[in-house]
Amino acid sequence: MTIDKSQITPEVLENTLKKEIWPEVKVVAPPKTGKVRNVYDLGEQLIIVSSDDLSTHDVVHKRQVYAKGDNLDGISSKYFGKTENIIPNHFRENLAPNTWLVDKADQILVEMVFRKYITGSGWRGYSKANGPEQGAEFCGVNLRPGYRKNEMLDEVIFTPTAKGQVKDFDIPEFEGMDPEVDDPKLTVDIIRKNYQAFGLKTPGDLIYVVDASFRLYNTIHSDLESKGKLLADTKWEFGYLPDGKIILIDECVTPDSSRIWDKDKYALNEEKNEFTIVQGDKQHFRDYVERLELHTPEKKAELAAHHMDDDVLRDGVVLYCNIREAITGTPTEITTEPRKEVILAALADRGFLK
Repeated sequence: MTIDKSQITPEVLENTLKKEIWPEVKVVAPPKTGKVRNVYDLGEQLIIVSSDDLSTHDVVHKRQVYAKGDNLDGISSKYFGKTENIIPNHFRENLAPNTWLVDKADQILVEMVFRKYITGSGWRGYSKANGPEQGAEFCGVNLRPGYRKNEMLDEVIFTPTAKGQVKDFDIPEFEGMDPEVDDPKLTVDIIRKNYQAFGLKTPGDLIYVVDASFRLYNTIHSDLESKGKLLADTKWEFGYLPDGKIILIDECVTPDSSRIWDKDKYALNEEKNEFTIVQGDKQHFRDYVERLELHTPEKKAELAAHHMDDDVLRDGVVLYCNIREAITGTPTEITTEPRKEVILAALADRGFLK
């Protein structure tokens, strides 16, 4: 049963999980915090709590999106289960809404970005280099001329980025670059030459994760297509278990890590000479920010302080809830029961609190 806006009352809209450290969780090391998640170290395993925070344009917004963390976790855990035959992953169980128990792994510092359609930064780089007329290279991949915006590529391509800033990697290829640049673009050749700087144990491990990622993409794209969706692009992260086994970590094909389009609305607009898309992902919020012209680096403080309109927020809640149900078959619970209280009660029952 799809969710509509009338169900997202003001009380529901404000019932979100904010990102905060809970000192009552038993840990062996100080908790770590990211843009939208907190990680509690239990020793061999981790508790990951996904807040309902929204991040766009490298800024965490002032308001949260109801059930966002739970919806993303629901989609990820679905695909972790579906792809275990391709590569093992860190997911063990849902402890509560927004809350996972996972295996600990040493992270490989490469965001493994894969694309089946030329859109977003891929299209911007291609068009800026006059790719439609003469072809272009993007992250070491040669793209033929003639592509139109949002068009399906001849094959899935791998366009990696470093996980971190330029200053985090002491490699020759980054010399002279702005040290504050986030997630600089890479090529397979750069990773191979500097594999240790990116946390890889051997060059062959890169081949393994790239091969696994192509199989992940094809499997999940087919699954989404059967549900009326297209996986335009996505990114994965990988890490090493203590025994050296490589596993999939973080998340798996969520509306935050991927572009997901409606299949039946994807069509060529001959007048514009580009493909029309309807997106079921975080682009809803990115577009809102860009309409307000708050997406540029010099506007970060203003964006962080901006109070998002209720209607825009509510539309985003509906989008996330409905794509979660379309992918997993499981509806989102609409409730005013405080998220934090529910999670802490579940953790207490399992003995994870002091």
